[in-house]
Formats: sequence, C-alpha cells, structure tokens
Amino acid sequence: MEPLEQYVSADRYGAPVLPPSMVVRALTAYHNTMLQDWPSLGVGCEEVGSERARERLRPPDSPKESPMPYVTYEKRGHLAIITLNRPERMNALGQELSADLREAEAEFARDDDVWVGIYTGAGDRAFCAGLDLKEAAERGGSVATGSGSSTSPISRFERIAPDHGKVTIAAINGAAYGGGLEMALTCDMRICSGNARMALAEVKVGLCPPGGSFNLPRLVGLSNAMWLLLSGEPVDAEEALRMGLVTRVVSSADLLGSAVEMGETIAANAPLAVRATRKLAHLGIEMPRDYARRMGAMLIESVWSSEDAVEGARAFAERRPPDWRMR
Repeated sequence: MEPLEQYVSADRYGAPVLPPSMVVRALTAYHNTMLQDWPSLGVGCEEVGSERARERLRPPDSPKESPMPYVTYEKRGHLAIITLNRPERMNALGQELSADLREAEAEFARDDDVWVGIYTGAGDRAFCAGLDLKEAAERGGSVATGSGSSTSPISRFERIAPDHGKVTIAAINGAAYGGGLEMALTCDMRICSGNARMALAEVKVGLCPPGGSFNLPRLVGLSNAMWLLLSGEPVDAEEALRMGLVTRVVSSADLLGSAVEMGETIAANAPLAVRATRKLAHLGIEMPRDYARRMGAMLIESVWSSEDAVEGARAFAERRPPDWRMR
C-alpha cells in the first residue's frame, strides 16, 4: 500500500492539525477496524453469496424478553417502526425507556427480514426531549450515574458505535432536543413535521453533546453546527430543511406515512447493494477519497458479482419485480 502521508494536509491557514505520523496511525487503525466491520454487511473477505458471509449477517439468537412498556416495535414487511412511547414525559430518555430502546434496536439488528428502520415518537409534542432531567433530579441531581447507566454520556455515545448496516430514518414529530436529536443524527436520513423544533441544548445545563458534537458538523457544515452546538438554541422545521438537517418537511398527519413510503422505496431495492452503497458513502466522508476507493474496491466487486446483480438485470429485461436473495 502506498504511504498515507500524501493524504495528510494542513488546514486552511497552513497549520497542521496533527503530526502526519499520528494521522497515518489513526487511518491505519480505522482501516483495520473497517475491514473487521465489513462482515456485518454479509460481505468482506468472503464473496457475497457464500454461506459463511450470509451466516455472519445473522446475529446470535437471544432469549425473548418481556414486552416493552415504553417503546413499541412494529414490523411492516421489510420495515420496522420503533416508537418511543412515553408521551406524558415527551418521550424523554429515562432509564426504563432507554432499556426498552436498546431491546428494540437489538430486535431490529437480529431480524434479517427487516431492512429499514423508522424511529419516531408517540404523540404530537415530541419525538424525544432528550435526557429525562426530572428523573435525573429524582436520583439526586446527577445526570450520569456511571458508565453502566443507560443514560450516561458514555452509553449515549456508545449507542452510536454498533453498525448493523441497515438503513434508518428518523420521523421527527415535535421537539427533538439533546439526546433525542443525537439519536436522529445517527439515522441515515431525517424528515420532520411542520411543528418540529430541534436543539442540542446541553451547554445550557452545563453539559456537552457526547455524540452530536461529532455528527452534526458532518451533516450541516461547521458554521451551522457551531451555532447550534454553542448557543443551544433551537431551530424550526424550515430552518432545519434549509441547512440540510432534514430532507423534507411534511404535515404531522403525513409524517409517518411519508417515512414509511421512503422506507418502502429503499426496501424495494437490492438489500446487499443498499447496504454496500451506504457503507461506501460513509467511507467517502470519513477518510480521504482515494484511500476510501481502495478500501471499497473489494466491497464493490463483491456486490457487482453477486447473484442479486444478475437477478436485477434479468428482472429488468423481463419487466418483472426482482426476487432478491441477498447473495
């Protein structure tokens, strides 16, 4: 592999951000991590159609848990709708709701027949108001009870790390504040209702956004992100659309239906191709383009040589819907 120093550049003022050797080591470590992560797509060192590759796509079974009181999980074909269901607390992230959310997300990751997930909130007041500060106050005034807490900043950030390779859509109704907006930022796309308001207001209560600080600048640019992060002020639906925080604004009545329509459009496409394209897009924004292209070459080749690629061309020629086999 060619030396990576050639990809290290100074910032706009000519000052290096990090010594080149540190950047090289970081990119190399990231390279190794991404190679380990590729099997979650069902591709990697094995070809797409191999049984070993498909087996890696299937997470191990886990015991069936009791019903979730604060999160609902609904399957619609190849879609899963995950609804935060505590509207009387504006769907805030208390310990019980957070535990239910993790359980729903584990079910979403386990189910190979579900390809797209939609996140939304019950009621019309809030998608998610963020950390349940009332509950935190009732615990004694601390917003984090340690790294094992479901609402600690570490667990909120670590929630972003697992990548099951599936597409996610946030349907934001009403307020999305703090951890609620951070959850939406981890989704691949966001739509919102006209009454939506979004903010990362942690600085107003003496905290910092553990996930949004990294994700928001990638989505809306540094200047827009700095205003939202450092002021803690909310933006309405139209401003969120203008800066690219959401892709469309619809009425409250049409919000879930629009998200489902988007999900069904994506789910109608070849799932291996969708997951690979999603991975390639992330590679493109997370590292230098030429390095990303070299890393993605094997992934592209695996998808282009898959049975689904043959089926797609055949279905097009025969003017019929394709029968995707994920191999």
